[in-house]
Amino acid sequence: MNPIPLNLILLFLYFTPALSLDPKFEACEPKTCGAGPNISYPFYIRGRQNPFCGNPGFEVTCGHNGLPILNLINSNYTVERIFYRNHTLRVTNPAFSRGNGSSACLGHAQNVTVGRYRFRVAPGQREVWVAYGCQGVGARRIGCDAGNGTASVWGVEVEAEVARGKCSGGVVAATVEDVRGGVAEALRRGFLLIWNATNCTECMNSGGRCGFDPDPDTYAFRCYCPDRPHAVKCGTRYSPSSAFPTFISFIKNHINLNYKILN
Repeated sequence: MNPIPLNLILLFLYFTPALSLDPKFEACEPKTCGAGPNISYPFYIRGRQNPFCGNPGFEVTCGHNGLPILNLINSNYTVERIFYRNHTLRVTNPAFSRGNGSSACLGHAQNVTVGRYRFRVAPGQREVWVAYGCQGVGARRIGCDAGNGTASVWGVEVEAEVARGKCSGGVVAATVEDVRGGVAEALRRGFLLIWNATNCTECMNSGGRCGFDPDPDTYAFRCYCPDRPHAVKCGTRYSPSSAFPTFISFIKNHINLNYKILN
């Protein structure tokens, strides 16, 4: 048998794994809900990305407006922006982000509770007070009460001011980044959260995509690379970008050699 075709076949079999991408690497490509930020580790979109593409507890869903929704202790928040470099995201309460101006009716919200391990409120945020079922209008009114159309919702910077509105629908402490432009605008802008998860930078810089292996025997961060999953970052031995030129160069050399032999 002519050794040249045999060598060619053997080399093809050797390089074939390197020329194909690992399924988990392909599966964890960043995605969106149609609008809003790209979603990637530590987050993953339920129904659009596999859970192994994100960290446990970082699942988001897609809202009707095409924006991602994050559930924090049974309260939903809209994810407006994600700052992957500093592990920060901006979220808004849907109850406050609907409509514009004091004529919009606002649904009842709950106090912000983020838990203890995955998220925490970023430093520098502050609280304002939202009171429901209030009487009267004026500068403190930020909308009508969705539960009582004849009453107002007040937004104030000092809790003691709530008493002036004779509010009967309850008071909620809402977190905002600042009060530039007034309380209503601050509520629409939302606030910043910091997440706690394994840093993805080293994996990304090596060409990988971060994820998490939920297997009970492993249950650890994984760097999904073109060749296979790695513990921290990708290697270089089976990188398709480096293997493909080598393979093509081999093919060209053997074609030239075959041509010389035949001629």
